[in-house]
This record gives sequence, C-alpha cells and structure tokens, in this order.
Amino acid sequence: MIHRIRAVPLAMEPLDVNDAIREVIALTRGELSRSRVALETRLAEAPPFVLGDRVQLQQVILNLILNAIDAIGDGERRELVIETREDHGPNILVSVSDTGPSLDSQTLPRVFDAFYTTKPGGLGMGLPICRSIIGAHGGRIWAAAREPSGAIFQFTLPAQLDQVVPAEQAGPAAADGAERAVGL
Repeated sequence: MIHRIRAVPLAMEPLDVNDAIREVIALTRGELSRSRVALETRLAEAPPFVLGDRVQLQQVILNLILNAIDAIGDGERRELVIETREDHGPNILVSVSDTGPSLDSQTLPRVFDAFYTTKPGGLGMGLPICRSIIGAHGGRIWAAAREPSGAIFQFTLPAQLDQVVPAEQAGPAAADGAERAVGL
C-alpha cells in the first residue's frame, strides 16, 4: 500500500498550511462535537506556505486529528490542540496534541511501524502512510508523550519562503487563525 501511495504523482503547488488545516477541521467538526472534544488552534499569523500536494497533506492532518479524538477517551480533559509555526529556519512545523493517554516507552518507537496499532480493530497503516507522505514532501514526522498526559504528533515541511505574505496583507483568514479556541 505504501509503495502504491509513493507511486502516485504528487500534485505539488504552493499552499497555505493553515488553510489546509482549516478545511480538515471543517470536515471533522461533527466528530469533534460527538466526541465532546474541545479544539484549540494556534495557527501562525503569517500564512505558512509549503510546496505540497493539498489532498495528501490533508490526509495526514485528518489522520492525526481522528487518531487524537480516538485516543482521548472519557477523561475530564478532552482537548485537542493544532499549531503551526516556523521551525528552525526554513521549515514549517505542524503539531497535533491531545490529552489522551501518554505514549509509553514501548509504544513510542513502534508507532510508525506498519501494522502496529494500539486501537482495537485498527489496521496500523495510518501513521506509516503519514510518514510516507511527509517524507515524499521532504519533511519529517515524529511523536512524543505530552506532559502530564497525552500525545503530540509533529511534522515539518520545507517552507516556500517566496510565498510568505505578511499577516496584515493576508486578510481576515490569516488573522483569525492566531490563538483561537473553539469549544465543542
């Protein structure tokens, strides 16, 4: 399956990562609401542009959001945070963190292995596919435990620096992404 995904030609274009995330959030609002998960976004003010295949990158974001919703369980804190920012030079960092159970030291090294899953009925293919997509875009993806509980999945992509627009010129779509919380 991963080889087949790699064989599909990428429709590379400059794209605003924040817009791609907003579109996926719109698709997942119903699931967030049903699961009673509060979503907070901390999106970079200046639109973070990357050269990428919108559909494939949205598949990564969708998978990370749905995995987080599944992991949160029935605890008191039911929060999901999505963040974008510049990261160490010409990279854009995307972070999806949740308040579910932490990733333990045995799970963490295997989380991107094909057919490894912690979900009942899971196939263990979502995260390996995410890793393949991010790698095809010249990026890197990783996971870590979040303190005091939860998991954080992050990936970086090379920035398209010639596409960066100052926030004051980007219009209302960019301005509304910075530090906003949506309670569901």
